[in-house]
Amino acid sequence: MTTFDILEAGFNKEIAEGIVNSYGEIERNYVLRKWKPSELDAGHFVEAVRRALDLELSGSYLPFTQPLTRFDDNSLKHYEQKVGDESYRIMIPRLLKAIYNIRNKRGVAHISNVNPNEMDATLILYAVKWVLAELIRLKSGLSLEETQALLDEIVERQSPLIWKEGSITWVLSPGMKARDQILVLLYDRSPRTEKELREITEYANPSNFRSVLRKLHKEKLVHFGKHGDCTLSPSGINAAEEIIQGIK
Repeated sequence: MTTFDILEAGFNKEIAEGIVNSYGEIERNYVLRKWKPSELDAGHFVEAVRRALDLELSGSYLPFTQPLTRFDDNSLKHYEQKVGDESYRIMIPRLLKAIYNIRNKRGVAHISNVNPNEMDATLILYAVKWVLAELIRLKSGLSLEETQALLDEIVERQSPLIWKEGSITWVLSPGMKARDQILVLLYDRSPRTEKELREITEYANPSNFRSVLRKLHKEKLVHFGKHGDCTLSPSGINAAEEIIQGIK
């Protein structure tokens, strides 16, 4: 079961699409270091989750075609006075309010003396991750570890080095070492199989390619499984981001 499936079953398709799509845009723009779009998309996320809270606590919600009422302290009191899980009534609404304030008062939606920046965008990204993880946990009964695994599958990290067209996937950097290509490809989507990675990189020698993967495994950058599955580690994510930023 995917994150979307859980949210659709717990709320409905419209709300699930609103939450997952806005979250995906936040993460994509963050990876591309587009701070303003990343923070702007947080507003769409807040609006989608507010509708989920309304449906959960009140049994109905305002259609996406109609604007929501102003999000202020009275809104927080409105949620808090409802009957339901404390996360729906208190924790999620208050975190949404913080996200909403940063989005509206820090030079994102309006002119301010603080321009969109990495620090604010990082706070927003991890706040929306927490909110989404909490919604998944509440609606699925999964453990925190299982919830995190689902969250990691929501969006493919977008890299300007990757070109996709139909069945074609290329790393658009002639001369890049196979090691670096593997990290960039796994940053885009992880896990991938050994066979898939070798075909994309057009590496001719299977034995030598496997040696590259084993070295990445030894360096704790990529977990190279017994069945040929390759998964990027947290250290591998950092290494891939350094490669991507170095090409720009």
